[in-house]
Amino acid sequence: MSTSTDKPKRGPLRPDTLSSSILILLTVAVVQRSVGFGRGILFCRWLDAESLGHWEMAYGFLLLAAPLAVLGLPGSFGRYLTRYREDGMLWMFLRRTAAWTFGLAAVAVATLLAFRGQFAGLVFGEPNQTLMMTAVAACLAVVILMHFLEAVFAGLRLFRVVSVMYFCQSMLFAAGALSLIRFWRADALSVIVAYGAGCLATSLGVLAWSAFRAEAAPDAAPGLSHRQFWPPLMRFAVWVWVTNLLSNLFAVIDRYMIVHCGAFTADEALAQVGNYHASALVPMLLVSIANLLVGAMTPHLSHDWEAGRRGAVSDQLNLTLKLAPLVMLAAGAVVLACNPLLFGWVLEGRYAYGRAVAPWTLATCVWFGMLLVSQTYVWCAEKSRRAAWPLATGLLANIGLNLVLLPRMGLLGAVVATAVATLIAFAIQLWVNHRVGMRVSPGLFICGLSPLALAGGLTTTLPLLLAAGVGVLFTDLLVDAQEKRLLTSVARGYLARAPFNRLHRNPSVAS
Repeated sequence: MSTSTDKPKRGPLRPDTLSSSILILLTVAVVQRSVGFGRGILFCRWLDAESLGHWEMAYGFLLLAAPLAVLGLPGSFGRYLTRYREDGMLWMFLRRTAAWTFGLAAVAVATLLAFRGQFAGLVFGEPNQTLMMTAVAACLAVVILMHFLEAVFAGLRLFRVVSVMYFCQSMLFAAGALSLIRFWRADALSVIVAYGAGCLATSLGVLAWSAFRAEAAPDAAPGLSHRQFWPPLMRFAVWVWVTNLLSNLFAVIDRYMIVHCGAFTADEALAQVGNYHASALVPMLLVSIANLLVGAMTPHLSHDWEAGRRGAVSDQLNLTLKLAPLVMLAAGAVVLACNPLLFGWVLEGRYAYGRAVAPWTLATCVWFGMLLVSQTYVWCAEKSRRAAWPLATGLLANIGLNLVLLPRMGLLGAVVATAVATLIAFAIQLWVNHRVGMRVSPGLFICGLSPLALAGGLTTTLPLLLAAGVGVLFTDLLVDAQEKRLLTSVARGYLARAPFNRLHRNPSVAS
């Protein structure tokens, strides 16, 4: 029984398990993306296609610039932060990496402000958009701060905190953007300001929470010299940086080619980018889920790798790469069925080009999500450079295909080029993983090709989905017997941790 003099104690920040991490993050992803979907719908209704294109280009630039500016260092936290914590050098790790990150961020923001006219021409195709570029520069600073904090908590396997951060930022962004559009100005500047404000408020909130909750005990082990500390970390981080750069370029290069290489005027090009944005409203949920899956899996799989359970890492990742595209294929069928309602009634028929390319956008998002998940194996193996050249090959293929298809097919050509290039990069990454030591079964290739059915609409997606269900349940072609045993074991673990089972085993909890 507690008394009024009892004081709350700062307990240790205990990491989440892999299964609970994935469950927490997927649950929050559904809620967050539901909010994001509603927000995106209102953006499409309240902004014209050109303003929507401005926001899409600004957001793509932020995704590209944030890891580029800090040389990808926070991307290494999932691999190394747990190691330094277990070695009793957590605070040394955080002090040094924070100084590096925010020093580089300051240089990046100053550069954007000094050359904002040139960057406005690069990003928007309109050098006169200096005010918008100034807002993007300020937004970049707080985006880097939030990404750093996300990386810290993900590296500590505190995914409940990461989930709260995602949720709060999404809610604040939605409320701020819609309020500014409605009551200030109905253009992309309102959206950029609201996005930065949401990131800043979320970051300040989690910093305040951390200051109260985290223990301030000093490191238990003596710190390493800088010569011992930085080389292994930066070898890994530089390749994460290269991989992130290529990955983010891969995600936005088609938009830049529409703006700079399409046969459009500046306004027409931004309107086409706005249509592209509308086509990805729902499919981007799948990429978000894949990103969360990577964030949840990497620290746990790295822990298994360090413990010598490398076969388990291969098996878990192999099974994930089989089941995820099939689950996304089922989700894609629902999206395809709802597209007429989405584009015809909800979006008031304003994005006809977006509706035409939506099936290909959906297939692209599934393959890109699987590409992100497949990279986890080479990160665990500390061979992050092996994730770079599949992306580089896919990026070159994307550029080449866009140069051929974009002038001939317009927006559809850009989307088809990106889909084919993404599939190429995914296939090469699987081959690289196999060379490093991952078991890649034939069923994985079949499952990996399944999103191609989405490009044909429901007429090809539904039969393939039915065939895949039969194949999983009644044959070993897609999921073999060993993987089914692993899946059964995971399912039993979930059931064993279910609230009603804990209550049954310990009836005193109810009292």
